[in-house]
Amino acid sequence: MSYKSKMHPRVSNAEMAIFQSLSIAGLTSGMVTQKPIILRTTVPDFCWAEKRKIVYLDGIPVHSSDKQQQRDSEIDELLEAQGWDVLRIPYNPPLTEKCLEEIMAAIKRFLNIDEET
Repeated sequence: MSYKSKMHPRVSNAEMAIFQSLSIAGLTSGMVTQKPIILRTTVPDFCWAEKRKIVYLDGIPVHSSDKQQQRDSEIDELLEAQGWDVLRIPYNPPLTEKCLEEIMAAIKRFLNIDEET
């Protein structure tokens, strides 16, 4: 397996739904997606560089193993040491409308956005 396959994962349907909801809510200004951050090779799902905030959408089937949870924890620690705020949102695919609403509310709280925005 090449390093590129690890750095650029296929975008999930859930990530696309979240991106669409973030766009509709006007929260994509200054945001980048699927951009590698070089330190133990991590590709955040959503990143607001100016705010130093990163969101990972963690599908439970992939992120539930002890090995993956350890790796996620190490990445979080490295990012936090560099001044990033990290939010990991576990979800069980497929993404339901209720789950999408809960994820959007969590992201808005994380970005300090008023819920009525």
